[in-house]
Amino acid sequence: MTSLRLPPLPRVELPELPEKAARAWEERTSRARALSRGAGAGSHFHDLVVEAKRILELQDLATLRDRRGDRRFVRAVATAWGDDPHLARATLTPEVILMLSEAAWSRLGTLTIAHLLLEHFDHVERWRPGTFTLLRDLVGSALAKQRAGRREDTIEALRGNQTYILHLDGPVRLAAELGARSADVAEWLRVGRLSGFADTRWGRVVRDAYYLERIRAANPESGNHDFLTAVTSTALTRQRTEETEQERLYFGHQVLTAMTGKPTRHPSDAWRDAVLTIAGDPRLEQTEQWRTWWSRVPEENRRRAIRWMQGLDLRAFLLAVAHYAESTFNDPMQRMLERRAQLLTGLYEQDRIEDLRLILGSTIRDWIRKEMGFIPVDAARLEGSPRETAVVYVNCGDFHLIEGSHNFKLQVYVGAAPEQVGDRRRRYFTLDDLREDIPAMHARIHGPYSFGIFAHQGLKWIQDALDFLQHRGVRVDERALLTANDFATLARRRAGWY
Repeated sequence: MTSLRLPPLPRVELPELPEKAARAWEERTSRARALSRGAGAGSHFHDLVVEAKRILELQDLATLRDRRGDRRFVRAVATAWGDDPHLARATLTPEVILMLSEAAWSRLGTLTIAHLLLEHFDHVERWRPGTFTLLRDLVGSALAKQRAGRREDTIEALRGNQTYILHLDGPVRLAAELGARSADVAEWLRVGRLSGFADTRWGRVVRDAYYLERIRAANPESGNHDFLTAVTSTALTRQRTEETEQERLYFGHQVLTAMTGKPTRHPSDAWRDAVLTIAGDPRLEQTEQWRTWWSRVPEENRRRAIRWMQGLDLRAFLLAVAHYAESTFNDPMQRMLERRAQLLTGLYEQDRIEDLRLILGSTIRDWIRKEMGFIPVDAARLEGSPRETAVVYVNCGDFHLIEGSHNFKLQVYVGAAPEQVGDRRRRYFTLDDLREDIPAMHARIHGPYSFGIFAHQGLKWIQDALDFLQHRGVRVDERALLTANDFATLARRRAGWY
C-alpha cells in the first residue's frame, strides 16, 4: 500500500497589527469588558451603581453599613470602584474595606471585587500603605462565603489559586513553578479558567515574572529557546512597568538586564539576536535606540553585551579570512590562519579586548551578511580594491593591533591608540590609510619606536610581535595566544636551543 507523504507545513509568521487596527481591537476589547461587567445586572442595576457611587463620594459610611446586607448593592459598590479607578483610590479606605468584609457577597459580586484587586494588584499600595493586605483579606473572605459549585468555574479557579493571587509574591512563586515544569503561562491561565485576568496588572506581573524566570533558568550558550520570540515582541518589550513614568523604564529593560547578566563569553546566536532585536548594537551610542534601551541598563551588563558583539565581529573576521584563503586556494594563508585565530581569540578569552572594529570591503561585507546572517552595522567601509579585504582593529588598552587579509602585515601599537581607526565617527578608510598614513601619523606624534609592523612569515611574525610587547613592558599570557607547539618552540628559541 502506497502512503501519501505531505510536504511540511510552512511556518506562518503574522505581521504586527497596524496602529489603526490595534486601536480598533482595543475598542472592541473595552466594549467586551463592559458587556461582561453588565452580565446579570438587570434593568435597574445601572441606577444602583450610580447610587452606590454617590454614597461613596459623600463618604456616607452609615448608609454603607446599613445596606451591606444587600448583595446587589454590595456588588454595585464593587462595580463603581471597578468603573472608576479614581473613585476607588479616593474611597477604598481601611474603614470601608473592613466594613465590607462583613457584607453579603454574591458570586458575581465576589468576581467583581476580585477583578478590582487583580486589576490594580500591587499598585493599590500606592493608594494607602496596607491597602493590598486589607483588600486581599476582603476577597479571601468573599470567596470563602461562596458555596462550592457543581462545576469548575472562575470562583473555584480563584479559590484554588489563592497562593498565586492573594499574595504579592504569588506571581513569582507561580513563575518558578511553571518554569520548573517548562509549562506555558498562557496555557496555564487558559486551562485554569483565569484567562479573563490576563490583561490585569496581576496578569502582566505574572507574565513578566514567568519570562524573567525562564531567562534566569536558561543556558544562554544552548540553541534556541521557545520563549525568546515572545520576549522580543514589541508589545512585550515596550510594555510599561510601574517605574516608567519616573525613569522611562520598560519591561524590556528587565529582559535586557536578565539576558546580559549571564556570565558567558559565548552566547548562542539566538540569545544574542534576541538582545539585538530588543535594543540594537550596544556600541552605537549616538542612536535613539541606544538612548532608549542601553542607557538604562547597568554598565556591567552593557559591557558584557559589547564583548558579545566583539566576539561576533572577531568570528566574522576570521571566517572571512578563511573564506578568502579557501576560495583563492591560498595554502600559505590557510596555514597561517590558525596562528592568527589563536592570537585574536586568545585575547578575547582573556578579556583583554576593550574595543574591536571591523573595516570591510564591499564583497566581504556582503559575504558576511549572506553566509552568517549578520549585518555588521558597526563596521567601517574599506574603499577601493581589493573588495574582498577584511581588516580588524583591536584595542587591548595598553596595546593595539591592526590585522588584515590580503598580505596585510600585523601592526602593533604600544601605549596610545593609532589615530582615527577606533573613532566610530569615521566610517570610511582606504588601504593606503591603514598601511601608510595611520602608521606615519602615529610615528610623527609618538615616535618611531611606539609601534611595530610584522610580515606574516612562519612563526617569526608572532615571536617578533610578542618580543616587541615584552621589551616595552606589556605583559600578556603568551601560552593563551599560541598553539601548544608554537609555545614550546618559542620557549626553546628564547632559551637559545636554536
